[in-house]
Amino acid sequence: MVCVIGVLALVWFLLPGGGAKSRANRGNHHTSSAGGWSHNPIKHVIFIVKENRTFNSYFATYGHGAVGTTVGKTLVCHGSAGCSPGPDYPLHHAQDIQPHDITHGFSSGLDSIDGGRMDGFNVIGEGEDMSGYVYFTRNQLPDYYKYADRFVLADHFFTSMFGPTFPEHLYTVAAQSYGIVDNMSSADHPGTYCDDPTEYAPHFPMNKLTKSDLAKIMDYEDHITSSPEEIYKISAYWEPTRTCVPIKSLPDELQAAHVSWKYYAEKDHWMNAEEAIRHDRFTPAIWSKVQDPATFLSDVHHGTLPAVSWLIPPEPYNEHPGDSDPNSSSYSPISVCAGENWTVNQINAVMQSKYWPSTVIVVVWDDFGGFYDPVVPPHYDIMGLGPRTPALIISPWTRRGGNPDGGSVDHTVYEFSSVLRFIEDLHGLKPLTQRDRQANPLSGALDFNQRPDLKKLILPLNQSCPYGTTVAEVSSN
Repeated sequence: MVCVIGVLALVWFLLPGGGAKSRANRGNHHTSSAGGWSHNPIKHVIFIVKENRTFNSYFATYGHGAVGTTVGKTLVCHGSAGCSPGPDYPLHHAQDIQPHDITHGFSSGLDSIDGGRMDGFNVIGEGEDMSGYVYFTRNQLPDYYKYADRFVLADHFFTSMFGPTFPEHLYTVAAQSYGIVDNMSSADHPGTYCDDPTEYAPHFPMNKLTKSDLAKIMDYEDHITSSPEEIYKISAYWEPTRTCVPIKSLPDELQAAHVSWKYYAEKDHWMNAEEAIRHDRFTPAIWSKVQDPATFLSDVHHGTLPAVSWLIPPEPYNEHPGDSDPNSSSYSPISVCAGENWTVNQINAVMQSKYWPSTVIVVVWDDFGGFYDPVVPPHYDIMGLGPRTPALIISPWTRRGGNPDGGSVDHTVYEFSSVLRFIEDLHGLKPLTQRDRQANPLSGALDFNQRPDLKKLILPLNQSCPYGTTVAEVSSN
């Protein structure tokens, strides 16, 4: 039975849209303790993880030194002869509700990056459309731009792997994905991940791969569009595994160190990484701290916010690309405007609370979602890094610079493990994997040798989001 599942899963995951050298400077790897600061006043870290956007899709025209573009590169493919550079393609203005989801799996991420040429975004999903070649403007994302103006916009913050959502979310809590390279293979049973024994995903069995294997895979990844065979050479190393993985997590380490934490996410939901970590799911003291996202505002208002929070938005507000057909039975339009309102509502609450002077908030998007981005990710290992995520770092302690309201653009190389590394350093915890061991702990974004800017940036919610999403609805979630 497992063999049958494995064959079916392999075929499914090889579809374009399915569920050993660095290409670039690896950035400033930071290995000293406590983030390298003699004084760290932070008592609360809030890690907000949204869905499926690249840095360029949100901040292409931000300016002030942030790297962005309104022209994208393309590929022209020639069957078995591979692909060659195509003409440049002007990016178009994005719609608040993306017409449809874009393929953004592991192989799509590799094709998009194309060995560092960043020109394969038009061939993912068999090149069916160019809807990923878009960008938003300041008028469309006024509050995210205001956060960038005042705090830190990190323009070299990369996703931890090539995609998609499930393994990326594992990186946000564990600095690894157990080698998993795609989403679950089934979603038609009650429960999810550890609570659904029918769910499998392909993964690299890391403990079986030799140094020679790893070098070959890295080379295949760097030459992914030279031949249609390259992805099959890579997938030959995959094996099916249950989506209930035996790995360490940072929540588990915090629990053992008696550091308060919560993972705010909907249960039985594909974005809930804690439900996929076997020890965490079946340890009552840990699982009890996986709570509905609405609990976050309640904890802030009642003065019970933990030291470390993961905040995963509920479905209507995660900014995941929506559906183009309002008559479809699966139609569930997700408005970026409404998602921005939800984010602002959470951050306003923190700023108006007693927690603001000692808090760092990091807002990222979990994978590239098929959207264009021009900046080459470092190729750390066979999992990634993937294309850039938008990243906002918000705190009274952010580094000041030349952005309109005194904020700065941070060019330091980060990934999701950087947030884990910051938390680990803050609480004296050992790294979980090589990824968080080598990650820079947000050192370019924060400055604890300056006086904090405690002024609150309380933003009004946008009253005119489409599809009837009201401010009241956002405020109640």
